[in-house]
Amino acid sequence: MEFISGIVWRNLNKATFDTLNNRSPGQYDIRLGSADYSAFFDGLPRENATNIGGFSLTVPLTSFPTADTGASTPLVVRYMGNDSSRRDWNIPSQRSATAYSLWRPDRRLPDAPSDKSFLVLLKTYSGKYYGRLILARELDYLPEDLKDLLLSNERGCRMLATASPQALDLYLTLLREYNVLLYGPPGTGKTFLMQEVKRLFERDGALWTFQDTLEYGSSEAPMISAVDPTQAGHSRTIWTTIHQSYSYEEFILGVTTASDSHTLLKITPRPGILLELTEFARQPGCRSLLLADEINRGNVSRLFGEFITCMEPDKRLDEDGGETPTTVSVRLPYLQEGEVLPVPAPGTPLVFRNPMRMPKHVYTLASMNSVDSSTNPLDSALGRRFFRYEVRPDAVLLSAHLGVSAGDRRFTPGAVASDPVAIKRLAFLFWSFLNEKIALFAGCDYQLGHSYLWPLASAETGAQALTAFSSAVRHKLIPQLREIFSARPEQLIHLLQLRKPSPIRLLEPDALDEELGASAAILWDGLFSCSDARLSEWVLRLLMEHGAAEPSPAGGV
Repeated sequence: MEFISGIVWRNLNKATFDTLNNRSPGQYDIRLGSADYSAFFDGLPRENATNIGGFSLTVPLTSFPTADTGASTPLVVRYMGNDSSRRDWNIPSQRSATAYSLWRPDRRLPDAPSDKSFLVLLKTYSGKYYGRLILARELDYLPEDLKDLLLSNERGCRMLATASPQALDLYLTLLREYNVLLYGPPGTGKTFLMQEVKRLFERDGALWTFQDTLEYGSSEAPMISAVDPTQAGHSRTIWTTIHQSYSYEEFILGVTTASDSHTLLKITPRPGILLELTEFARQPGCRSLLLADEINRGNVSRLFGEFITCMEPDKRLDEDGGETPTTVSVRLPYLQEGEVLPVPAPGTPLVFRNPMRMPKHVYTLASMNSVDSSTNPLDSALGRRFFRYEVRPDAVLLSAHLGVSAGDRRFTPGAVASDPVAIKRLAFLFWSFLNEKIALFAGCDYQLGHSYLWPLASAETGAQALTAFSSAVRHKLIPQLREIFSARPEQLIHLLQLRKPSPIRLLEPDALDEELGASAAILWDGLFSCSDARLSEWVLRLLMEHGAAEPSPAGGV
């Protein structure tokens, strides 16, 4: 199964139909028009550049295993250029003998033109391209929003909400598990993942899947399906960061007080954010998502209150809002049984009626840092109701982002002060080395996330890379090490080889001082006063002393 990230379509009008059937003298191209298709073809090398800004692209169409398209089929797409009079995109050489195999008359092409049949190109999140024909009789087997999109214009391009493969996996996990806890060291991208899932949930673009193993042309088993039927406008999200002062009254149900000429003190119940989300999701076809960052920072058992029981999927109402044998009802404070409470919502205000029964499609995505598990543990009753989704420091992701080879540990003398690639490789190896040692001395929960070095990728020159790396060492990596090893200075001294020449000075007690209880002190001033070049050379020497880097052979890179 593949996720679709973009689609290009062209209906089978008379000009396109005649081109594919050799009935249009002099016309060999399928015209896509002047819409912007560049995002769809992003990443493909441009060829045959012209002096008016035109170029060609070779699109490697992936074959269908059951459609007899042969090996991966190249399809040429041409752009006329920004300085051309038409600025059109087209697909050249699409006569019956030279067209893409699945668009040829001897395959599934209808007998007459049809503005409800379409030539389509699909792009997936994994970077694959597919081409196929969608016939008028197959439209009803497509997701409704895709069908509406194709019929909205004779040709066009639509890019869907972009998301990383990990965000897509997390999103599907959330739809399956309802309550998910992102768990991992700081700097591993948990907040960014939550933002990606939020965009997917809000339906910035439809989420369609594509089955390339189904029988080609089967209307009964359509290749394109919606992940879920929720449409744009029927999803609501609320993002909150949990902290110590957060209360049940803000989260679930609180009160406001006022006085007037008839009442000395009037107490009025007021819904919290979670109650707003549940009532929104109670509407037919609607769903809601609570995103709770740093969930363990607050008193979560007090925050969630009665909702802890209702959160479990089997304790909720069914798909149609009806009770099941395991549905749980809980009575909330400040309201009598059967009493109603207005709840603010986009559009028409909603009404909550006591007691509470949790709708099926209320989702919770929370996060916490693994290093907090000992000092701020998550309440066990709440914790067991979450599916734990661990996010670890990702060396493969970081090396790809920095554009370096994770296995190359060789360095030419002086390169780490001027060569941007060598500096990025040094940064990656230093990060990897630190994480290995942290895992040994403190445990994997304390490792450094890949986001600490993420900005380094944008450095284009040696000077930019050196500045970015030195800043990361001084202000991100070393401060984290000082915190992790604050009670174990000897381990940090060994790790950074501080008894050897270093910009960081080690002050060690003499025998009398040690007898009186003194211990080694690390003086960090030199870390900030030394030059960036000296700092990078020290890091390289440190890695070589630990065997994590090695000098390049004579004449090497």
